[in-house]
Amino acid sequence: MLDENHHLIQCIMDYQSKGKTAECTQYQQILHRNLVYLATIADSNQNMQALLPAVSIGTNINCTLLAQARDNR
Repeated sequence: MLDENHHLIQCIMDYQSKGKTAECTQYQQILHRNLVYLATIADSNQNMQALLPAVSIGTNINCTLLAQARDNR
């Protein structure tokens, strides 16, 4: 999704530099949707961290959790 957002920003910038601001709207809406989605995930993860007790987690478990979060996108 980060690559998609990068591409969307590039398209928006290209259209704006050419003075075609009307064409930007579609890309801005998609970018906005993606950013809201990412913010929602970050917020829910933060809320989960607040609810869970502090536990020392090994590196292998952290990598597994990160991989699972990445795959769920």
